[in-house]
Amino acid sequence: MEAKNVAQDQKRLEETMIGVVLWSDTSDRKAVIWCEDQGDLAFLNSAEDILQPGAFFDAGDVVQFDMEIHSTMRRAHNPRLIQERAGAGLPEALRNSVSAENETIHTAEILPFVRQGQTQCPELAQHSEA
Repeated sequence: MEAKNVAQDQKRLEETMIGVVLWSDTSDRKAVIWCEDQGDLAFLNSAEDILQPGAFFDAGDVVQFDMEIHSTMRRAHNPRLIQERAGAGLPEALRNSVSAENETIHTAEILPFVRQGQTQCPELAQHSEA
């Protein structure tokens, strides 16, 4: 009975979700989807799903899917195309925002702490008088 509870915890059907395909591999029929709830990404592996034959999703496609959680990973099942290439610029915009964040140098102004009755060093005294 305990093993059955563990299996239920590791695999639970969540809900229907909408998301944007960030990356796809048409030959392997796999995709990574950014979910509408801004939570973890969902992974699609069509080998585990029955999909319509023919074209596969491209980056930027808006899809609706059934989401299932296996342990801590979100899995997309039964995906349906909602709008083709609606978010085509999203993957590139995300890459650029991460690159810009990494290039920004964050600096802080260092302020000296001086105890009452203690004098500052001459360099600091000149700086604070200016």
